[in-house]
Amino acid sequence: MRERSGVLSDLIRQEIEASGPLRFDRFQELALYSPCGGYYERAGRVGRAGDFVTGASWHPAFARCLLRFLGSLGPLGADGPSVLDVGAGEGELLAALAAASFPPERLVGVERSDTRRSAAQAVLPASTFHPSLDRIGSPVTGLVVAYELFDALPVRALRVAEDGSLVERTVGLGADGVLGWSERPAPDSAEILRGLVRRRAELEPDQRLELRPGAAGLAARIARVVRSGVILVFDYGAGTRALYGPARRLGTLEAFLRHQVTREVLTDPGSRDITAWVDFDEIADAFRAGGFDVAGPVSQSRFLLSNGIAAEIEAVGRSSLSAPGRMAERNAIAKLFMPGGMGESIRVLIVSKGTAPASALAAFPEV
Repeated sequence: MRERSGVLSDLIRQEIEASGPLRFDRFQELALYSPCGGYYERAGRVGRAGDFVTGASWHPAFARCLLRFLGSLGPLGADGPSVLDVGAGEGELLAALAAASFPPERLVGVERSDTRRSAAQAVLPASTFHPSLDRIGSPVTGLVVAYELFDALPVRALRVAEDGSLVERTVGLGADGVLGWSERPAPDSAEILRGLVRRRAELEPDQRLELRPGAAGLAARIARVVRSGVILVFDYGAGTRALYGPARRLGTLEAFLRHQVTREVLTDPGSRDITAWVDFDEIADAFRAGGFDVAGPVSQSRFLLSNGIAAEIEAVGRSSLSAPGRMAERNAIAKLFMPGGMGESIRVLIVSKGTAPASALAAFPEV
């Protein structure tokens, strides 16, 4: 039987032969989500044994910090708050919350991948998992977490031409049948540029950039399922002006493979995670339009330090682990917040409704 990645490559080539070069967001959609070998349709992609880690998959101390934050919000419903994980993967975060004694029946996950959703449901049979946000029946009251959700949405790849217009970077076939880059004028160039200028972007000729067509819509859908509580968006990203500027002339499009970062995003579709930084201003605007208060982003480091990550390290020192075991455990927890890693690279957008204003929640004490 052929490897699923080979089948996926053949399908992509057939679509290019039938319709011409693909816009990059179409290629990325197939590479990540196709049932015929898409990256996220395979189990075991996230975690230390996979291609990349998230805070939740790295150490359960992350989940315990979330519970401290949730406890600081006060009462959020007669039956207690719920936790909704959008992009729940194989249930790593929700399983860590359940292990920290949060009631599993109040844990809800949304995961579009059938493979990963089934794995999560097997780990947490008392919790509820949905394939999409529109399948959630009643509004959520409590905490919503979106950890590296937006950066997994497909992006359009663009380049600024000498005349200031935008050209679409597309995926085509070379004479040898190998996937490669091609370009064509972006038909909506003027509209895109007007939106970026409104958000104070400064573009230069030959600069590459990525736009995420589904980001604002996804934020709006999350907003519609939340009655009251806090939404935490953890992701790689920046505001519009910082993201689309001379400092990032090559854009932020990249792939993760076995914990290594590469710009080879077209090679062996389905074998690697493809991602780009998110525009936090775009997401914040969408939440504000839904009636939410928004603050940040702040660093993951600051968020965790303000919600008890130091106490997690202190608890290790009092544990019954051997001295080498305590050292390994402390080092693992420290990776969640120490400079030079995910603690500073991952930013947190804080979104609230019906509870403390986001600006107050983001005003963490100095630690």
